[in-house]
Amino acid sequence: MPIRTLDHFLILVEPLELAVATYAQLGFHVRPIAKHEALGSANSVIHLKNTYLELFFLGDSPPAIAEQYRPRFAAGQGLANVSLQSNSLEADTERLKAAGLTTYPILNARRKIVRPDGTPDYTASSSFYLWREEHCYMSLFHSVHDKPDTIFIEAYTHHANTVHDVTRLVYMSDDPGRDLGYFTTVYEGPPASNSPEGFTFVGPRGEVTEVTTVERATARYGRQLPNGGVRDLGGLPVALHYSTDSIDACAAHLKSHNVTYIQFGEGLIVPADQACGVTTVFEPVNHTN
Repeated sequence: MPIRTLDHFLILVEPLELAVATYAQLGFHVRPIAKHEALGSANSVIHLKNTYLELFFLGDSPPAIAEQYRPRFAAGQGLANVSLQSNSLEADTERLKAAGLTTYPILNARRKIVRPDGTPDYTASSSFYLWREEHCYMSLFHSVHDKPDTIFIEAYTHHANTVHDVTRLVYMSDDPGRDLGYFTTVYEGPPASNSPEGFTFVGPRGEVTEVTTVERATARYGRQLPNGGVRDLGGLPVALHYSTDSIDACAAHLKSHNVTYIQFGEGLIVPADQACGVTTVFEPVNHTN
């Protein structure tokens, strides 16, 4: 059985309007702000081929949600949670409870959208959290989209930076060994690699989830990492790598919008402070992870 696949990436931001402008400058087609009707939070979504980015604003979220996310701001804005795809939230809840993890209630994430032809519609998405007491923001959650055609909209996947999809998600942790058991249980399979410096999982599409030490992440990304580091949070998701059709077109867009970038292997890297706290790497579409 293949391990779980990445669904979407929650980037905690404040204010949301500024985050929307920031990601538009990076060359993404950013959808209008929408509100989660049952939760009080708001978001703006960036559609990719198989995943999506969620610029997430707490807004009027109930205390049970806001109190979990607010401490993340100790290290600034940035990735705060990542969702894996689920076929059945109920079945996953039972499986994870049996494995000894704490599961939280299933939430309704319905929001209004506009289809490419101008027709209004509503998503039918739901999810549940799997918060950890230690390394809270290395927690995962599971999502189901009963109307996937409202989530993965091909017409909205065309970006000025020529991005296709996320190919690598990177966490940095003060102790990856404490994270391995949790990730193995939630991903429902063994890591593709494991060493004292960290581990990786490779999903069905070839997408990589990597948990690595602070030292190794710093050696790789240097000053492009979030300025706040992991603070006293223990670990954080810090970087997203994207497959990109044309590095030249991407560079031209970034330059024309005054976004700082430098060469990074065969691609480009944008510092976290210019991407709402997310170290952002654009790589050729045929780049090997």
